[in-house]
Amino acid sequence: MQRRISMPILAAVAILSAGEASADILYQKGSVADQRHFLQVDVSWGELEIGQTDSARNRLVGSSILPPSTGAGSNSAKLTYYTPPLRGFEVGASYTPMPRGNGDMPDPREAMHLVEAALRKTMQFGAISSRLTAGTSWARVRSDSRRLPRQTWMVGTQLAWKSVTLNGDLRQQEEADGASIRSLNAALAYGTGDLTLSLRVRRTVPYQGVAGGQYLADLTYHITPRWQVMADTDIDTSADSLAAVVKVGARLLF
Repeated sequence: MQRRISMPILAAVAILSAGEASADILYQKGSVADQRHFLQVDVSWGELEIGQTDSARNRLVGSSILPPSTGAGSNSAKLTYYTPPLRGFEVGASYTPMPRGNGDMPDPREAMHLVEAALRKTMQFGAISSRLTAGTSWARVRSDSRRLPRQTWMVGTQLAWKSVTLNGDLRQQEEADGASIRSLNAALAYGTGDLTLSLRVRRTVPYQGVAGGQYLADLTYHITPRWQVMADTDIDTSADSLAAVVKVGARLLF
């Protein structure tokens, strides 16, 4: 006689990328496709990732405006937890024992114990989709280190309608020596068919310094699926790096 026992759902599905497995199969938060080594566990109370993954802040708050604030990259081993989505809310937290920092080269003497947290709220208003995000981080760093900020925070929003996307956020980071930098960012992107156009603006206010601006415009046209023609303009009005760069080129994808 066989006896069947019913137990609460405590089973987890663990996936370990031990070689050339594509991260598209493993990532569930819209991360850039890559080949990384990590363990993922999905259970009823959330999702747990251990290994070389994007942090919760980069995954939930990351935007296409400008590069995110300096933080631990995907090559840093970390522990990340995501709560299950609830009424459009997602919450995540990450812990990195020894973040590799801006240069992507390990140096435990400069930074340790990086903690990151993020919140994302997704909403839909007719044909317009919106996203509200907030994130923060804290790390123990040496007073003379410039590779990783001591503290950062960021709040932002995104509105998308058909082929148009509008991003905006406010960021602040405190360096190891106590100096702080605050920046206001905005971006407008338009894509239709083979054409993509984006305009980005950053206004930076350093601690006891002169405010500066950065203005970028990018245009990409796909002649064929493998051939692209690109043009971009980068204007920097900061006091220490006043410059304007215009680039035009072609790209062949293999």
